[in-house]
Amino acid sequence: MHSNEGTPSQKKNHMLKAAAQFVVDAIKEELGHPSSLVKLITKEPGLNKPLVEYDKGISSDEVVKWHEFGNLSYERSRPCKGSLNGFGHCPGANRNYGGVSVRREDLLNLGTTREVEKWECDIQDVDGFSASKSELHLFKSMDAMVEKNSREMIDEITPEKLAENLAWDEIRIISRVDHDFFQTWSWDGRVFLMNSGGSHHFAASKYIAKRLTIKVPLSGRYLVHSINQVALERLTRDFEIFVMSSHHRHQMGFHRAMQSFKATYYWKDLPRPYSDQCAVFLPKTEKRSAKVAEILRASAFQDLGRYLKDLSTR
Repeated sequence: MHSNEGTPSQKKNHMLKAAAQFVVDAIKEELGHPSSLVKLITKEPGLNKPLVEYDKGISSDEVVKWHEFGNLSYERSRPCKGSLNGFGHCPGANRNYGGVSVRREDLLNLGTTREVEKWECDIQDVDGFSASKSELHLFKSMDAMVEKNSREMIDEITPEKLAENLAWDEIRIISRVDHDFFQTWSWDGRVFLMNSGGSHHFAASKYIAKRLTIKVPLSGRYLVHSINQVALERLTRDFEIFVMSSHHRHQMGFHRAMQSFKATYYWKDLPRPYSDQCAVFLPKTEKRSAKVAEILRASAFQDLGRYLKDLSTR
């Protein structure tokens, strides 16, 4: 039987070819072509992992909190607020390539919140909740939730039944002062009641009021979260920003390729639910980092800067 490994002569030739290829790649990288990165992208297609916008239910938890992106409480990638951390030229480190950090105040200012103390709306303007005994993510509307889980609350479409539901004490936006409040994330656009109870009676009230064409005025504190376009403009002026997989194998492969090419990069966690992805920041003023950005763009990696600009104008 013949060995699949080949003869000693064939094995020697294979080793010589591999060594020669290594030298050629090293020369290419020295001259400004990121050979290791190009090979990695071909070998590990999972490195390219763009964001997917999932169809959301009526839970405020499902809205991606992009206004917190600059200062996530559960961050793995930064030891201090407002810093971008990564790797680049670092004298004394292995191959003079090691950990680097840059302070960016625009990261801390990436989210803005506008507060209106006594905002007024109608019950029909409210689209979702922060809390409920029902699984909010399963429903696309309040009507769907109350039709499925609380038929008895809408068995009569009458002013009396509406009044009965509205009188429920746990609808604290009505029964309390300064307790529940409203909240909107501008890129989502919906108004959420940040409640601690009463979701079914509120939804039933909205359901009946709509069918009776009765106005139910509401008032309370209102928070509107947005992306700071000025801060984002500063970030995208200085960095190309891409999304990629944060899987350990992919990140180690990317790090080795960047180290081999001696290119600076910074990385950052993304807001939930994108826990298996990260953002990579490539400084535009560094030629090698700019070359990496060129390769990633040509390989259809998602441009996070452009994505956030689109969100900020919604």
